[in-house]
Amino acid sequence: MRFCKYVVLVFAAMGTMVANNFLKAQTASFNFAQLDVPNSASTEADGINTRGDIIGFFVDASGKQHGFLDQHGTFTQLDFPKAASTKTVGINNENEIVGAFTDASGVQHGLLDRAGTFTQVDFPGSTSTAALSINDAHQIVGAFTDAAGHTHGFLKRGSVFTRLDFPGSTSTTAFGINNRDEIVGAFTNAAGVQHAFVHRRGIFTQLDPPGATSSVAFGLNVLGHVVGSFTDAAGNGHGFLDEDGRFVHVDFPGAASTDANGTNVEGFIVGDYFDASGVEHGYFATPRR
Repeated sequence: MRFCKYVVLVFAAMGTMVANNFLKAQTASFNFAQLDVPNSASTEADGINTRGDIIGFFVDASGKQHGFLDQHGTFTQLDFPKAASTKTVGINNENEIVGAFTDASGVQHGLLDRAGTFTQVDFPGSTSTAALSINDAHQIVGAFTDAAGHTHGFLKRGSVFTRLDFPGSTSTTAFGINNRDEIVGAFTNAAGVQHAFVHRRGIFTQLDPPGATSSVAFGLNVLGHVVGSFTDAAGNGHGFLDEDGRFVHVDFPGAASTDANGTNVEGFIVGDYFDASGVEHGYFATPRR
């Protein structure tokens, strides 16, 4: 699950509502295709735009992480200059890309890639930052760690950073933002349990698929449909799609666990799964019409 892969990562709200979870989750009908960067040891697909361009990252044979852009089967490797490792996880319809990199001293910073020009993104005063999603208005969301070691979400509009914290949480990460300024992510409560959330019109809403013991929301499209992952009572990991309160499972066939990381207006989903041997692969899923 991507939330666990950011090394030290991860608002004041106008109000908080709890999502209705009484709807029974259903099994979605998708056509799945495995997506692996050629010669990679592992691959994770994280975002997709309206053109079907896919962003993610992979680990090479030597164990080093690199970002990638997949444009209909043509892969481009992405590396922040002089970085020890690079992860690219978000893309908008102008092909602006966000993610994170680790410098030579082991510190993580956010990144923005505009047409091949990389810019470092750091929340002021943070010890670690990751930029995780960008919309067409160039607004960026992500997470940072403060000097006390606490994780907070953030929203960046232009040069202005706003801290985002789910009310009462011990940590918050903002994973996705769409063109309606809706934000999704995950928070940890006082009991140490992780829950997905959506933030719309100034209101935080907890978002847990039925039967989930923990959950995280990774992305959403302009329709407000949310994708993410959850753990069931048996400890199994599943992807999910929330279409206006209708939850469906997103499980790669035969996978040990699945994450649903990004979706576009066409309903295409990208993510990652672990096979029976514990190897991580990316995937691309199209809904069966």
